[in-house]
Amino acid sequence: MTDLVGKPVDLGTWLQWYAFDAIGAITFSSRFGFMEERRDIENMIEGIDFGLFYAGIVGQIPFLHRFLLGNMTLMNIRSRLAPHAPDPVATATRMVLKCLAEYDERDSESSDKRADFLAYLRGQEKSGGSRISTRDMMNHLMNNLLAGSDTTAISLRAVFYYVIRDRRVYEKLQQEIDEADKAGKLSRFVTFAESLELPYLQICLKEAMRMHPGVSYPLERIVPEGGVELCNQYLPAGTIVGVNAAVIHRDKTIFGTDADQFRPERWIQSESNCDVQNMERHLLTFGSGVRTCIGKNISIMEMGKFIPQILRQFHLEWASDKPTWDVKTWWFAKQSGMFVTFTTRNRS
Repeated sequence: MTDLVGKPVDLGTWLQWYAFDAIGAITFSSRFGFMEERRDIENMIEGIDFGLFYAGIVGQIPFLHRFLLGNMTLMNIRSRLAPHAPDPVATATRMVLKCLAEYDERDSESSDKRADFLAYLRGQEKSGGSRISTRDMMNHLMNNLLAGSDTTAISLRAVFYYVIRDRRVYEKLQQEIDEADKAGKLSRFVTFAESLELPYLQICLKEAMRMHPGVSYPLERIVPEGGVELCNQYLPAGTIVGVNAAVIHRDKTIFGTDADQFRPERWIQSESNCDVQNMERHLLTFGSGVRTCIGKNISIMEMGKFIPQILRQFHLEWASDKPTWDVKTWWFAKQSGMFVTFTTRNRS
């Protein structure tokens, strides 16, 4: 990115490319090339956007599916009339099949040395003596692609957006990173373990994800046998209930009277007027309970490694024409309009 220094850069798009390449490396030990080619490879991002838009609407009115993408006659007509229309499943399938073929063409010795998600699944097959069905293998791998990029990109955008726009926080975070670097606590490429030793970074991540949780739909649960009483209202067994994380995250009785403000220090008990443990229980960015997002730790790892790496090397300034970003909400609350300028820092 050094060739982009001093120019307005669409940071939001670059973060999406990074998240996709990172999940490719984690899943297949190979980046897809979004950052190198600086484009949407096989229109994958466009396809996923369409899929999320569709799922966001039809997922709430499921009977519509049989008349739309679930209607094979309609889909056959669509494929003839618009062969290049976004199809995230078909695109992801092609990418996964290509990676599977490349994996199986390698000799077993080089494959055994890999430490990616696909190698883990193949290793489970060898140790367990039974082969994972093609359908299950495809589902596991495609879930990484379809769900593992947007969520991380959204959270990364949130962190950079709120930190860049608050110079006090920006300077405090940069100082923490610089001090750790001078003390020899950061490798050339920041490791996940090293990022966990940056306490201000960690609460900046948490606060940004509180301010802008990626999932914008209610996190639904089904009332169990015996029913339940909520807010003086009895709900019988089988009732679907849900809450939007963004609503809970702005609840002033939980997060304080300044809940609408970005203030990382609220997560430090000595500097907070709220119960931090109670705030932790109500932080629903990755869901809660047994249905917590299984990719949570991967996303936190990607953010923890990437953000100090960038802030250690570059100084960032807001460069958009508008003072705030744009957000479109369907399944995810996806941001755009995040232009910044990069300046190489003198670290001597």
